[in-house]
Amino acid sequence: MRRTGGTRRVAVVVSTVTALLSVSVLAACGNPTTSVSRCQGASDQVMSAIQTKLTAKGKLRNAKLVRPKASPYTFVSAEIHLFQDAPHDSGDIATWATKDIKSANDFVSVDEHARSESKWPDASFKVTKDGAIESRACTGLNTGKTRAQIKCEQDQSSGEQVQLPKGKDCSDL
Repeated sequence: MRRTGGTRRVAVVVSTVTALLSVSVLAACGNPTTSVSRCQGASDQVMSAIQTKLTAKGKLRNAKLVRPKASPYTFVSAEIHLFQDAPHDSGDIATWATKDIKSANDFVSVDEHARSESKWPDASFKVTKDGAIESRACTGLNTGKTRAQIKCEQDQSSGEQVQLPKGKDCSDL
């Protein structure tokens, strides 16, 4: 006696197994988090130095740096905010590195945005080097924010009473 419908049952079982595997793989692929524990603000002097070789028609903002202990490099990431963009538009994050943070002449471009939007020479390493991704994550926390907005948010989080016009909040600054 020959059975009918066997192929259909196999197809259903295979489809079900495939769907279950896909769901479990996707569940394991959540957004990874990057530590921002080593982040420091970049000085105006550092930003001015990098800005001198910026070719993008804009200005650097929201810069952060990371100095890994085991690396000779300090990584600096900043948002490139184009002049034509509105104040709260997010720009690309670019990353540079230097062995001497006090020198205005020794930066290298680490990622694709730094390489294409500045005249700093290319680094001999990639953005995966320890400290680079962390500096990018630090800058990423504030992309699209103005200095006034960040200051307002910091003041509010420290418990200070920030006087804003009625119906306004920090994101309006």
